Amino acid sequence: MLDFSTLDEIESLLKGFGSVERDTDREGIAMFRGRIDGKKYSLFFYDCDGTTNCKSATFSAFFDGADYITDLSEVNDFNYEYRFGKASVDADGDLVFDYSFSLMGGLPRDTFDDTIDWWREVLSDGEGYFDPDTHDEFKGDPTPAPMDPSQDL
Repeated sequence: MLDFSTLDEIESLLKGFGSVERDTDREGIAMFRGRIDGKKYSLFFYDCDGTTNCKSATFSAFFDGADYITDLSEVNDFNYEYRFGKASVDADGDLVFDYSFSLMGGLPRDTFDDTIDWWREVLSDGEGYFDPDTHDEFKGDPTPAPMDPSQDL
C-alpha cells in the first residue's frame, strides 16, 4: 500500500510517466515536480501531521493564460463535461488544472498508477480543450440544463 511514508515508491511510479524530482513546499512538506507528456506539474500533499503523515494530495499544473482560452464559461463547461480534474483561472489569468485524491488508509499500487494515468488524461484533455486551435475537437455537445428538482421523477 502506498501512503505518505512510501515517497520512494510514489516517486518511482511517477517516473514511469516522465521526469520527476522530489522537493519541499513552503511548509517544509515533501512534494514532487515533474513532467508528463512534456507538461509541467507539481504534486502537493495536504492534511499532514506537521511535515509527515499526509492524508491527501493534489496534482497541479499551470498553463499560460495568454496561450489558452480562459473564459470562465468555458472553464465551467469543462468542469461540467469532464469528470476527473478541475480547471480554474488564477489571479494572473493563467489556466490551472488540479486533481485531488485521498491517501487515507493507503492506496494499492495499481490504484495509484491509475490515478497518475487519470492525471495524464486531465492534462491532455485540458490542454486540448482550452487550446484555441483544438478547442472545437474537444468541446462536446452543449451542456444540458440541470434537471428541475421540483419535477417528479
